[in-house]
Amino acid sequence: MVKTVHLVMQGKGGAGKSLTSSMLVQYLRYADHSVQAIDLDPTTPTLSAIKGLKALPIQIMDGDDINPRLFDHLMTRIFEAPEETHTVIDTGTSSFIATCSYLAENNAFDLLQSFDVRVFIHCPICGGAALDDTFNSLLAILGHFPTVPVIVWLNEFFGPVANEGRSFEDSKVYQDNRDRIAAVMCHPRVQAGTFGEDIRAMMKAKLTFDEAICSNDFNVMARQRLKIYWTRAIERLDSAAFLNGFEQEAVQ
Repeated sequence: MVKTVHLVMQGKGGAGKSLTSSMLVQYLRYADHSVQAIDLDPTTPTLSAIKGLKALPIQIMDGDDINPRLFDHLMTRIFEAPEETHTVIDTGTSSFIATCSYLAENNAFDLLQSFDVRVFIHCPICGGAALDDTFNSLLAILGHFPTVPVIVWLNEFFGPVANEGRSFEDSKVYQDNRDRIAAVMCHPRVQAGTFGEDIRAMMKAKLTFDEAICSNDFNVMARQRLKIYWTRAIERLDSAAFLNGFEQEAVQ
């Protein structure tokens, strides 16, 4: 009978943060969990723009700084949620540094964990030109929050997440922090002109997978590809330990 917080963070735009957040919300509801979705992104609030997710936008930024009262409102929503609720929070790319600093300075995760709230940070990293930037964000998260399990999402849309031929699991980042990384998930590489274009169109139209699969705005083959992609995503998430009986322990 525990509550769980999933905080999705990445300082590099276009790395798959909002896709990760939206898929978590959709999967958890598909699996019949109680879910509240919260959008903290001050500039591109994608999660709350997808109406089917019913995400609450909270503008926690006041200029370049966190507004403490609005952050308190976020924490209150987590604490007052019914037992077994999953809270999925999509944070802002532009506010990444400020959010990390505020959470660390206020020991926000320690507070949640002291009330037996499970906490996971989800960090997408991607291949291609953004590899180094997304790795740096992951390192910042690992450095700021030493007691919080991290879920790494390998976004292969722009190519393999590999450096000099080495996979993520072979990288120094993973080897040095493998006790901190609770799971490595994947947004697998797909054909850009078919599956990739369909997913981009779905996100641009601000639809969930179920909505897009049933929408006549997508042709029959596009709907079929989205159904295949979503079915495979569900299979991957079904096997994720952090969503299925994973007992969180504080990282020593």
